[in-house]
Amino acid sequence: MRTFAIAAVLAACAAPVPVLAQDNTEEAVARTADTLRDPVLQQRMAAGMAAASEALLDVPLAPLARAVAEAAGEDPRDIDPDMTLRQVSPEASDVPAEIHDKLPRVMGAMAGMTGGMAAMMPALREMAARMRDAVEEAGLSD
Repeated sequence: MRTFAIAAVLAACAAPVPVLAQDNTEEAVARTADTLRDPVLQQRMAAGMAAASEALLDVPLAPLARAVAEAAGEDPRDIDPDMTLRQVSPEASDVPAEIHDKLPRVMGAMAGMTGGMAAMMPALREMAARMRDAVEEAGLSD
């Protein structure tokens, strides 16, 4: 489950969501859903995210760990200078493969949710208009 959450976060960060910020039409949302459903893009994203997470496993953690030890009043010299996430948490070595395997499914799920948003947009616009009218009728607008 933890890996699924990690994959979902990575997909959300990398997904073509900026389209939605530029153009909030149903067509833009539908294009985003289609993009997220693209199996070629899903595989490329999965490979890229897996490679990135693999590289993160070998980032030196010693400088940060020393700073934390010092702040906690401990001797920073006790920290292994070669400390990495892979060393500290060996089970994290499975994360890149899990991301590679699960990210396409996560992106497909995001496409489905995005499609649902497209279907809801007319109702959301109507609700926003009703709320605006209610605020104006109540004399709460400037």
